[in-house]
Formats: sequence, structure tokens, C-alpha cells
Amino acid sequence: MDFENRLIVISTGNKKYLSVVTQGQNFITNEGKIEFDQIKSIPSRIESSTGVIFSIYAPSYKEFILLMKRGPQIIYPKDVGSIIVSANINSKSKVLEIGTGSGALTLFLSSILGHDAKFYSLDVNKKNQYRAKKTISRYLSNYSTDFIKDINFINQDLSGFQIDTIPINFDSIITDVPEPWLFFDSNQINNDLHWVSYLPSISQVSRITDTLEENQFQDIEIKEVIEREWTVRGKISRPKHSMVGHTGFIVSARNIL
Repeated sequence: MDFENRLIVISTGNKKYLSVVTQGQNFITNEGKIEFDQIKSIPSRIESSTGVIFSIYAPSYKEFILLMKRGPQIIYPKDVGSIIVSANINSKSKVLEIGTGSGALTLFLSSILGHDAKFYSLDVNKKNQYRAKKTISRYLSNYSTDFIKDINFINQDLSGFQIDTIPINFDSIITDVPEPWLFFDSNQINNDLHWVSYLPSISQVSRITDTLEENQFQDIEIKEVIEREWTVRGKISRPKHSMVGHTGFIVSARNIL
């Protein structure tokens, strides 16, 4: 079976690596090396040159996002779920993403939007969008093709963007840019719509909250997602000493006409 260019996780038990199968090449770690030609199935287990057993398997979304090479700061997996729910996303949603970035959220949206959905992603940086396209293509190639057919990338600064140039009414707008309030300098929402902004600082939260109120948005909610794992072993149950705390604020609201 040919696994050339397949995206895989190589796990040694102590560390995980993200790699692409390349025939005739080796993958080298401190715990030994393996030859990609040794991979006969995915998932599988392969013994390295030092006798360590490596697990080879397709990455989950969380593993892919946390292990992939990236440029701008990503939206962490723990926040993605809350954003998707707050934006009321379903397989037929019409979504505008403002701030493609490294493509972490873009990828997840691509994986849940169906053929009848509409998806536009705006970013001023062409490199971000090029990286996002490669990220999406590489990850989704491991799965079926039952996803949205087209992602419409718009290379433009938010301050000059006008939503009425796009001939559809969006159900949801999700922003991951420093100044999302600039959207309202030249745009007005005239339909039922869910708005979600992902922001790192409370001063930005305050500014977008004021702007949403000025534009008659309702049900404004501000939250952060705190993730803490637990250790459960026999009769011992306790929270782990480390946790994933603040990564960003999620501001959600709805325009109801």
C-alpha cells in the first residue's frame, strides 16, 4: 500500500512528532530512527534502530494543530469548540472568518462545513492564506472528501473590506484580528447573524463590546475557557499541577432583526 505524502504522528511514548511519509527517507529522533518504507499500514507499530517501539498513526485535529509548524499565534483547540458553538455553526452555515492566521480555526471549519455551506476567509497577509491552504489540504487528505468544496480566500485589509460585495447573507462572522471593531466603520449588519471575536486582552474585549452594543447586538457574552486535566490512578484522583489557562477571550453576540 502506498502511503507517500500521508500525514502521520510518530509517537515514541516520550514525545510525539508530526511528519509526512516520504519513501526512501528516514525519520531520526534521539530514540533511534525508522525508515518510512517500513510503514506497511496506518496505524502500525515499528521498532526503531535502538529497539524503541514507535507508534505510527493519523493525527487527530488537536495533535495536528499543536504539532504543526505555524506562523501567527493559533486559536487553541480548547477554544475552538466554544467558538463553534457560540457562532452556531452547522454543516450548511454561511461563514465569514476575519483573520485566517495560521489556519487552525479555518481547518476545523473546513472539516465540519458541508457541500451546501459557504465559507469566506479574510486576511491581509498572503503568506498566512498560503500556509492555511497547505494546512487544510494536507490534513483533510487523510480523510474522506465529504467537506465543503471551496474556501473563498480574500486578501484584503479589514479597514477596506465591504461585506456587501459578497452576494450572500452570512449566518456567522468569526474574527481573530486585533481590531475587529474596524469592521463596523464601513459595514452594517442587516440580517440575523452570530458574531464571535477571539481576543487576547481585556481592553480589546471592552472596545468590541462597546461597538457591538452601539450596533444593537444582543445576548453579548464574554468568557474564557480554562482547561485542567486530572490524574486518576487507582484510588488516587487529583488535578494535575499544570493547566492550560488563559489563551484568549471569546466575545459572542447576536444581531436579531
